[in-house]
Amino acid sequence: MSVASSRRSRSRDRGRRNGDYHYQPHQPPPPPPLHIPPINGPPLPPTQHKKTSKSTVNVVSYAQQQLGVSVTKGMRQAYEECKTTVERIAAQCKAKNRRFRDVEFDLENDSNRCLHNLSETNTFSVIDVRRVAEIFEKPVFYSGTSKSAEAIQGAVEDCYLISALSTMTSVDRLIKNLCVARDEEVGVYGFVFYRDCYWVPVIIDDLLFTRVPKYEQLTAVEKELYHYEKEKYNATARKGSEALYFARPTKEGETWIPLVEKAYAKVHGDYASVMYGRTCDAIEDMTGGVSNLILTKDIFDPDKFWEEELLKANQDRLFGCWFKGLDGNRSGVKNATVDGLVGNLSHSVVKVVEIRGKRFVVVRDPWGDAGWGGPWSDGSKEWTSEWLEILPELGHSFGGSGQFVMEYKDFLNVWQEIQRTIIFDESWVMSSQWLHISQPFPSIKAFTFGDISFSFSLPVASPAIIVLRKYDTRYFKDIQGPCIWNLDFILAKEGETVPLEQSSYSFFYTRSVTIEIELEAGNYIVLARLDAAPAKDKDYFKKGLSSGWDRRKLARIMSERAKGQSIASNYKPNPQLLPTPASTILASEPVKADKTAIEAVKTYAGDVKPGESVTVTTTTTTKTTITKNGKQEDDPLVRSAPRGGINNITAGPPPVNGYSVPREPGLVGMPESPSPPQSPVSPPLQPYVPLPPPPPPMDWGGPPSPIIPAAPLPSDVLEEDNSVVVGLKVYTKKTAPTVITGRLKPPAGVSGPAPAPMPY
Repeated sequence: MSVASSRRSRSRDRGRRNGDYHYQPHQPPPPPPLHIPPINGPPLPPTQHKKTSKSTVNVVSYAQQQLGVSVTKGMRQAYEECKTTVERIAAQCKAKNRRFRDVEFDLENDSNRCLHNLSETNTFSVIDVRRVAEIFEKPVFYSGTSKSAEAIQGAVEDCYLISALSTMTSVDRLIKNLCVARDEEVGVYGFVFYRDCYWVPVIIDDLLFTRVPKYEQLTAVEKELYHYEKEKYNATARKGSEALYFARPTKEGETWIPLVEKAYAKVHGDYASVMYGRTCDAIEDMTGGVSNLILTKDIFDPDKFWEEELLKANQDRLFGCWFKGLDGNRSGVKNATVDGLVGNLSHSVVKVVEIRGKRFVVVRDPWGDAGWGGPWSDGSKEWTSEWLEILPELGHSFGGSGQFVMEYKDFLNVWQEIQRTIIFDESWVMSSQWLHISQPFPSIKAFTFGDISFSFSLPVASPAIIVLRKYDTRYFKDIQGPCIWNLDFILAKEGETVPLEQSSYSFFYTRSVTIEIELEAGNYIVLARLDAAPAKDKDYFKKGLSSGWDRRKLARIMSERAKGQSIASNYKPNPQLLPTPASTILASEPVKADKTAIEAVKTYAGDVKPGESVTVTTTTTTKTTITKNGKQEDDPLVRSAPRGGINNITAGPPPVNGYSVPREPGLVGMPESPSPPQSPVSPPLQPYVPLPPPPPPMDWGGPPSPIIPAAPLPSDVLEEDNSVVVGLKVYTKKTAPTVITGRLKPPAGVSGPAPAPMPY
């Protein structure tokens, strides 16, 4: 949606429809005259500095897509969609006497695409693929015991995800909400994940990668270890969670950890794409919560932080912790530990409790190895007979897989960063607005606020969580652009020149920044500041293609990038990259026209001779025209019954760009219970942002593929695209849904009135 305001009329440039989009010449209003006291001589006569000028302010603002959306309602809608899909698949599989195989993420027959992305092409070397029932004797998805939290990282570097899963077990409903539905007999599982501002249903089968080969692949020496007994080998080495290649549980028979990890890999494209991250980001993806980073050195009052933050762990918030790996140049020690703890490894906070005047934090290691060797570590001197009595209250036992106890003061001293995620209940609503911004590469500009500005209106007083967020580029990280971006912002009340507050700490790999504040009714301004750092060469895309990027994989990644950009109000991705839902195609006019075509074919097919063909063309009116080798015939519906066979018959025009009918533009009132978009694959036609014209097409940069011929790339993935999508999300109580508008700062040197948004 868009709202354009101007104090004078604007002309519409027809060339924008073809991508030739320019600002109109404009002279920005001059600043007010400065009064400078004279250094020599008398003051100037008043008539010489009393000058007036007239100026015109032209602003293009974009109104939000989401207005007062229930935080939990969107999840329930995705939940029902996912559940219906699982039930349909299960019924179809049972009717066919088949187990479910996910052809979109087929680990057995398309393993390379499931494992690797464009850049990490040789990271994993799996041995075999087996179904859950082949790996576990008595599989159980989730038992809900304390052992369920003991997840262990596998071959992929996703300790942050494993820590997130372990943390979420402390709130039982979070795991139950994550897995929507399943039929373990046919092997189909449905999950929902949160992406940017909407929920994504994900369906997977129960095939899992294993690290143990078939008996026939063993060497003679290896076979001898099992006395050349194949059944004995299969019953021991190829059974149980130890056989899994990726993440696994310590509780034998539980399957939820490897299956959630597989679904998370599928929704992001492959296992390689889920390497590295922050625990709080993974929790956001699985709960729809909001995260921020807290540096322990910045905590002003540790007592207040304990009372107001940590003691609420596993109630309405979850915590993770992390510290940067130590530099070994001075000591010569590579991967040095801190009292046994490894740096650059995300840990999860399992429990926080105060007992007998001491404050304890129970933490879990994603490798299943409780490395902590400081005070209150397992077997340490602090555990006298008196203190051993509190172990049940802590939920801890010695020798547990990766869990350990720290005193609060040691917790603050050891960990550099605490990651906190707020989990919302039904009392919260969210409004959001997303904009696409592009800067030259490299960007040489002042580091200043105002790169993007948002305004929102709060009808009544409410606690608020204001989030400025980059869209999730993990779905397409190989082609996210040459720069990485950092964000921060200030919040001010309308009419005030002094900010109310500045956003939380962030750095380049931080996905969002927040402000939590009690706000009065009124209008507020958010001024964002973007900091772009080159992370790749400008021509990284061309070099990637030249080096042999898998173009089949690239096509899917480009689609995910188009989906991500489509949430921006001022950006329309290349429609060829957006997949069209089957339901949209089935409801389209061409499909409906097939009925007329069938009747026509029944009538005329009998007259077709060898070498001839029949073409049925359905126009936009009800009239049907029949041609036979270029000769028009009468309406076939009044002809006799069909005779003979058919040959080479086509019917109806193709759908236009795969789009459904655009939604009505404009911001109209406050909907009672608006719903977030369930998928961005069929967005309304959005107005273009005032951007520079697209560069000329670029060649592939390498020899043409024997399968896919060389062709120009879509204009939205050329080397010159140094862009990011940024959104403002405002969370308030239900009584106070906010209205948001956003605008971009015009490029430097641009003059003239900003163009009006392209009409729908």
